[in-house]
Amino acid sequence: MSLFAAAVLLAACNPGPRTVPSPPFDEVFALAGTIELAESPTDSIAEIGMFRERRAGGFLVSDRLLPRLRRYSEDGALEAAFGRFGDGPWEFRRMGPFAETASGRVVVTNWRNPWLSYLTPTLTPDTIVPVPALAIFGVDAFAEGVILYAVRSEVLATMGGREERGHLHRLVGGSIAWSAWTSKTDDKPYWNGLGGGRSVTIAGDSVFVMEPLLYPATILNGAGDSVGTIGYPSPSFRQIPEIPRGYFAGAQSGSRVRAVLQSYDLVRRINVVADDYLVFTIGRPDPAKPSFPFRKMDTSVEVYDRHSGEKLYRDVGLPEGSEVLAGGRYLYVLLDPDFPPWRIAKYRLLVKD
Repeated sequence: MSLFAAAVLLAACNPGPRTVPSPPFDEVFALAGTIELAESPTDSIAEIGMFRERRAGGFLVSDRLLPRLRRYSEDGALEAAFGRFGDGPWEFRRMGPFAETASGRVVVTNWRNPWLSYLTPTLTPDTIVPVPALAIFGVDAFAEGVILYAVRSEVLATMGGREERGHLHRLVGGSIAWSAWTSKTDDKPYWNGLGGGRSVTIAGDSVFVMEPLLYPATILNGAGDSVGTIGYPSPSFRQIPEIPRGYFAGAQSGSRVRAVLQSYDLVRRINVVADDYLVFTIGRPDPAKPSFPFRKMDTSVEVYDRHSGEKLYRDVGLPEGSEVLAGGRYLYVLLDPDFPPWRIAKYRLLVKD
C-alpha cells in the first residue's frame, strides 16, 4: 500500500479532532479580486452555469439555460463563444458539463447525445468521440483522458440493474479503461431527486466522489480502486430523514414536500483549492421553490487537508446570497446568482501552520 493510501485510510478511521474551529469567512478566505464578466449585446448570459479555471489563465463559463459556452480572459473580457440549439452534432438543448483537457481542448457533454464534443482551445469544433453505451451527466479531465459520471444507457431505459447507477468511468483514447463507484442512495426513496447530482472532483491522481446527502466522500486512485474516504458531518449538519415510498402522494403532497425541504442539508459540491485542500460547500433546498428541480442555496463551507484527511474548518458562513462556483488557484464565488452584471469574487484560502 502506498504511503498516500495508508495516510488516507488512517484519516478515515480517525475522523478528526473533537473540536474544529468555525471562524468567520474573512478569517479563512482573503479577497484577491472581483471579475465582472463582459457580455455581447446580441448574445447575453441567461444564467451562470458551470465555471472552470483555464490552465493557461482565464475562465470557461457555460450558460445554465442556453446552449452556450464562453471563454473569458483573466480580467473578464469575452474572447470566444460556442453553441447552438439542436440535437445534431455540435448542437445542444442546454450546455452540459464540460472540462478542459491536458492538451487545452475542451470536452462538452450532453446526456441526450451518445458522444463527447471536443473543441479547440478557441472553442471551434474539433472532434466527436462516440460513447454509445453511456448517458453522460458529468465530466472531468484526468491524466491523458477524462472521468465521466454516467449511467449506462440500458439502465436509464429500464427499471432493472439499479446497482449499475452512478458509476464513474475512465475514458482513454475513446475506450473505457475502468468503471467504479456505485451510488449508495438508489435504495432510498426520493433521495436522488432531493439531492441532485453527485459531487466529483480531481486532485493529482485521486478522484473524490460524494453523494450530496451522505458522508463521507470516497477516494479512488488512478486505477479506479477505492483507497479510503474523507469527510464527516459537522454537528450542525441536518441529516435527511428516511422517507417511505408514497409519502408525497395524495392531498398532503405539497405541504409534505415543503416540510422535507426545510429539514435537511446537503453537500452541493467539492472543490480543490490551492492543490492541497478540499472545500465542501454546504447548502440546503429553497422552500420557496418546492417543485422539481429544487433550487438549492449555498450556506457555508468546510475545509479539509486532502492529504491527511483532517478537517481544518467547519460552518464557515458564505457571504449572504452568494454561490460557490469552482476551485482552482482560488475559490470562485458568484456574488449574485440571479441578476447581472455577473460578478465573480476570487478568494485566496488562508491556512495556518
